[in-house]
Amino acid sequence: MFRTPTPPARPEGPDVGAAAAVSAPAAAQGPVSLDEGLSAAPKDPIRTRIIAMAQRLSLPTVTRALGILEGEHPSGRRGSGYEFLDERFYQAGDEARLIDWKASARRGRPVIADKERTVTSKVWMLLDGGVEMTGLTRAGENKYRVAFNAMRMFAMLSLRRGDDITILAANKDDVFRATVNRDFAQFDQTLRSMSHRLAKSPRSMKQLLRCAKRIPDRRSLIVIVSDETGWQHASMSQIKALRRTHQIVAVSIDSLNPFSVPQTPHGAFDAHTDRRIPAYLRTRATADELTAHRAFLSERARTELTRHGVTYLSGESSEDIFRQFVTYLSTIMKNTDISRGVTR
Repeated sequence: MFRTPTPPARPEGPDVGAAAAVSAPAAAQGPVSLDEGLSAAPKDPIRTRIIAMAQRLSLPTVTRALGILEGEHPSGRRGSGYEFLDERFYQAGDEARLIDWKASARRGRPVIADKERTVTSKVWMLLDGGVEMTGLTRAGENKYRVAFNAMRMFAMLSLRRGDDITILAANKDDVFRATVNRDFAQFDQTLRSMSHRLAKSPRSMKQLLRCAKRIPDRRSLIVIVSDETGWQHASMSQIKALRRTHQIVAVSIDSLNPFSVPQTPHGAFDAHTDRRIPAYLRTRATADELTAHRAFLSERARTELTRHGVTYLSGESSEDIFRQFVTYLSTIMKNTDISRGVTR
């Protein structure tokens, strides 16, 4: 069990506010365990909307949406896909849906249009497992709750398509790994089991990216989840090298400004030392300075990541991330349909 974290006393340097704070009402209730936060997950409205969205989408739509997101790649094998290989006459046992009716009309007999099968690899989800993630967002939501909901968005679609999902969580001292290959209930249970082992050491983005470098599946989708201060510690050279062989989605969670917490007897607590932020530091000037500093660093991280071809989603709540996720998928699917001459 942890107090939610707060930053160092002096608002200077890149590590300022690297951890979030807890508001006075939450602090008054005492430390909140990560498992307690997860136990309410089935009642989470965003989780309900994720399940509802996946149920409404047809399997072909799910397959195409994830294929666009992760970048399907050619397999060199015959099957259903977009790249034309050659034509051949229909033979007994061939599927009728593969018949090219225009070519059949030209040649006077049924013709099969062979296309190159596109394949995808496993979906890898990398989670910042540091104690800094036990803090609150600007919207007052636990950062791990937002992180788990972001992972659920990709997991629900991936599991609908029948993919295997590997979850990797890393901090300074440990790396945890689990594989999900059945259903969404297994994915939720895996997150709950992993939560007992998380947030016991400081974060290490170096360790997390080292795990990503060892992923054997080339061209697979990698989802990396951390808060805004975690991405400030990420090595862009490692991200650039990883992007050459994988499609990457970066999820950044906005942290609460601990200096903006009202000056009450409870205030905010440091997760590492369990010390309260002094009241004289919680001023408008200090809060504004930290807000401006974080905004600058976050925009720099966004610019660098998008420049390297990384899909960047950020927000202060599960609602924000969910809305960006849906908007992004809708936009890229619409643009792809237009480029193919498909009208709705």
